Amino acid sequence: MSLDPIQTNKVLNNFGERVTKLARINIGKKKKGRKIDNTGTLRKSIGFDLETFKSGNFSFSFFMEDYGENVDQGRKPGKGIPVKELMSWIKSKPIRLRDLETGKFIKTTKAGLNSLSFLINRKIKKEGIEKTNFFTDPLEREFKKLPEQLVKSFSLDLDTFLEASLK
Repeated sequence: MSLDPIQTNKVLNNFGERVTKLARINIGKKKKGRKIDNTGTLRKSIGFDLETFKSGNFSFSFFMEDYGENVDQGRKPGKGIPVKELMSWIKSKPIRLRDLETGKFIKTTKAGLNSLSFLINRKIKKEGIEKTNFFTDPLEREFKKLPEQLVKSFSLDLDTFLEASLK
């Protein structure tokens, strides 16, 4: 007979759901007047995987788009963004270029977008990107609650296992 971690599974499942829900809420908030997640792709990609084995062991992991870690943890000065990703980001934003002398909007051309890309990348290389902690904050907050809940759920699972074994 093996231990069936039903209660422990529920606690870990609830933990994963709470962290992903709070991370999605955080990424939907505006920071300094701008949305953190431009297209919604990162928000939709946040999830977790819980796998329980008959031995009582389990595997637990969170996942999201590859660039999610950079959005969460920021980027140190000295390193720019790949040009292809930056151009894609710029094109997804409702950006209109202006003539510096007149202040009037000008036609968005490939050369204009390249100039904008260069300037943004130069600033990122110089100053970096501020971290948002959209994922780290909920993970740490919910993780602090986890040990007490896991001990309770594991003891309930153990009680159930012992009762079934003694019958």
